[in-house]
Amino acid sequence: MTFLDKPVRQRWLAELLLPLWWVCDRLLGKDPYCWAFFVHPFKPGQFVENSRALFEAIKDDPAIRKRVFSRGGVIELGLEGAVNTEVVELQSFRGLLVLWRCGVVFLTHAIAMDLSWRWPNGGFSIVKPSLEKRVVVNLWHGIPLKRLFATANPEQRQRSDRVAFRRQERAYYKGLVASSDIDSYAMAAIFQPIAYDAVWVTGLPRSDFLSMSFDTLPGFLREAEGHIRAMTKGRRLIVYAPTFREHAFSGAGCYQFSDAEIEALRNLLQRHDAVLGFRMHYFRKGDQLFNMESYLDGDRLLDLGHDAFPEMVPLIRAADLLVTDYSSVFIDALYIDRPVVSFAYDLDSYRDQQNGLLYDMNLVFPGPVATAFPALLDALDAELGAPSQVQSERYRICRQVFFKYRDCSNAERVLDKVRATLQSVTH
Repeated sequence: MTFLDKPVRQRWLAELLLPLWWVCDRLLGKDPYCWAFFVHPFKPGQFVENSRALFEAIKDDPAIRKRVFSRGGVIELGLEGAVNTEVVELQSFRGLLVLWRCGVVFLTHAIAMDLSWRWPNGGFSIVKPSLEKRVVVNLWHGIPLKRLFATANPEQRQRSDRVAFRRQERAYYKGLVASSDIDSYAMAAIFQPIAYDAVWVTGLPRSDFLSMSFDTLPGFLREAEGHIRAMTKGRRLIVYAPTFREHAFSGAGCYQFSDAEIEALRNLLQRHDAVLGFRMHYFRKGDQLFNMESYLDGDRLLDLGHDAFPEMVPLIRAADLLVTDYSSVFIDALYIDRPVVSFAYDLDSYRDQQNGLLYDMNLVFPGPVATAFPALLDALDAELGAPSQVQSERYRICRQVFFKYRDCSNAERVLDKVRATLQSVTH
């Protein structure tokens, strides 16, 4: 039983302890070999993406004390083979004590999100660790295609900067992972006022999982990929993964498929001996959701949602073709030569009124950009009928834009940077 079993206790503990912890944290020394990881801020039962990939690279190293901070209690995270590892409830007195000692902190999004204490009414309190006394590395979860933070459209920028600490913390990051030189320029602009030399062109750790052989994958990814392949029953798999939309903005909402469109899609899938797996973005907001979910039947149209498949990696590995809109998941597909199609039915609205795009889709997207359902159907029919995209010069150029490395050593490059940084700050 923790101090945080009841909302009243939660508030009382935060108001009493967090200011005291703030003072003590700036006085106490840190252990450079005690490293903090965090579960996903929006999926509290899941330890995934770059943080998980980096953890997997060091989980059997006894010299590093690995502390994984969870939410909602000390939960089972499937950390097979891990040594010198402890899972700690973030919102607890014990969590504060353990965090005191962590000299390296790996973020999935931001301190203001990963370390915040959440309340049942939707409020939160930010735990503000000393940024000068730690090595803070942001393992941002993807390669941005859309505008974020400092580069966002004005309305969204105002919303994202409403928590002032989120902007302040960026100036203290010792590292922020990037995938290529071009990506590093984008990340430096997005994460202002970060110093450019703190942007590490290492590649993303979770990309290692994309190119590893099946037998060398961690067990939880082998199991997930095996499950997907069992669901497809030897048929080709199209993965459809649209991105999150800010419904507070004016413009188009989520695409609503008609019965006739679904029937046309089923016919196309049957003709090409294929199935389509749908994956909604994990951040569900508002009532306007893609109604594709209502058509899922477990045969031609499969549910590949986050509850069943926390990681995107097995879906991309198993996919024969990826359909998205503006999600950077298409960039992950390029890492292992999967063809991609964009169903950009609200392109003008998304670019001008919603999140906005960092790049012109015509420059960086190697496949067809369909702005209406008939064009999407034609693009799928063409690629399934006569695959040609991956071998094209356009595909090769787009891949070069986003990747400096295409190997299984991204996590090791991040670790090399962390170790070099620790040497420089302790000597």
